Amino acid sequence: MHKVTLLAAAAAATFATPAFAQDAGDADNGGVFVGVTGGYDVINLEVGNTDADDNGVVYGLTAGYDVDTGKAILGVEAEVSDTSISDNVGDAGVDIYGGVRLGYEMDDNDIIYLKAGYTNVDIDLPDNLEGVRVGGGFEHNFGGFFGRFEYRYSTYNVSDVIAEEVNGNRHQAVFTLGAKF
Repeated sequence: MHKVTLLAAAAAATFATPAFAQDAGDADNGGVFVGVTGGYDVINLEVGNTDADDNGVVYGLTAGYDVDTGKAILGVEAEVSDTSISDNVGDAGVDIYGGVRLGYEMDDNDIIYLKAGYTNVDIDLPDNLEGVRVGGGFEHNFGGFFGRFEYRYSTYNVSDVIAEEVNGNRHQAVFTLGAKF
């Protein structure tokens, strides 16, 4: 419950100070952004020929900076998220992500993009899991705010932390709502 309250307070703070610096017709999609993320989360562990997976809700905060170069968007972003998944496959905790984003401006308000970066997830073992996240998505900008839908895939060093014959990955479909400054 504490996590939900903290997330709600962060969302309220984000949207209480909208970015009026951009006009609705302004085509500059660069600058600082912050947002609240939520969606569907699936964690999969593979041991030999056996698969085990669990699903739940992912939620978190994201922030970054985009550079608008004309039709291309180049950006960096960071995210801290958590999940409701906590049994069967293991207790997945806080996930920290840092990466880059490459997008194409379809028009003044719509961007399609690819992303890639480093991810580190806290689990109930002495070592965290580290890995790579890749994904793609669609972003719509409206008056200093934005909405995104993205799919992302993460693979982790489970074989180094748990056992050599174990492989782990994660699939997420998320929505993000945020503000640009």
